[in-house]
Amino acid sequence: MKISNKSLLIIALIFMSLGLNLNAQTKSPEPKSGFPLTKKIIHNHLIYPQSALDQKKSGKITVYYDVDADGNATNYRVENSFDDECAAEAIRLVKMIEWNPALNLGKPVACKDYYNVEFSAKSYKKAEEKNPRQMLPEQKYPAEKSNKVYDVKDLYQTPKPYFVNPDVTMAAYLRTNLRFPDQAKQFEIQGTVTLEFIVETDGRVSNIIVLNSVGGGCDNEAIRLIEDLLWIPGVKNDSLVRARTTQDITFQIGSRNYHDGNSY
Repeated sequence: MKISNKSLLIIALIFMSLGLNLNAQTKSPEPKSGFPLTKKIIHNHLIYPQSALDQKKSGKITVYYDVDADGNATNYRVENSFDDECAAEAIRLVKMIEWNPALNLGKPVACKDYYNVEFSAKSYKKAEEKNPRQMLPEQKYPAEKSNKVYDVKDLYQTPKPYFVNPDVTMAAYLRTNLRFPDQAKQFEIQGTVTLEFIVETDGRVSNIIVLNSVGGGCDNEAIRLIEDLLWIPGVKNDSLVRARTTQDITFQIGSRNYHDGNSY
């Protein structure tokens, strides 16, 4: 039986569709924040070991771990590295990441995985000289050693933004620093972006997830505003702990709207 070119094309398209569908249902673990944002967060949290920095030690460290079907990672390890202190820092950083589990034909499965952490002494020194990293003042409590994440309802003290000037409020910070995205201006997009994130014991945030999206560049701007803040960590049992919290950031066009004919 002779098969027409049209029939062959249809068959090929069907197999391509099946292949794409299988690829969509079979994937490795992914950070809940997505890879690009997670890479940026890891960079923001990295504290270069001083001895490695002085000796200009640089390179890539691969951290291996196991991820179960619920997305929980365990058994962190480094098999080879150019510096033991950098290896310990790489493990500390990767332990912050929350994961979506691997998928096999659409079903969550356990697997082994890895994440690469880049160390560049030259870039780190240059960045610190240009814009020294802001640090929290010394806190009353020590940091809890476990990697557990607590909900704010279970804390003695919930996380709150840290400002050098104690008279500054979160609302004032947002009013002063929010940059209304050009795309949102052009299409008159407005609304409230809701972010979920973890405040780490060093006062920086990780694992940012957009719970309510507005679009038009507003989501990315909300993420920037939260990333740029230092936070006073949550407290439980007289220890600083990792805490999951949320923040609403509202993008609102003034009454004179339409493109740049208004105030934002």
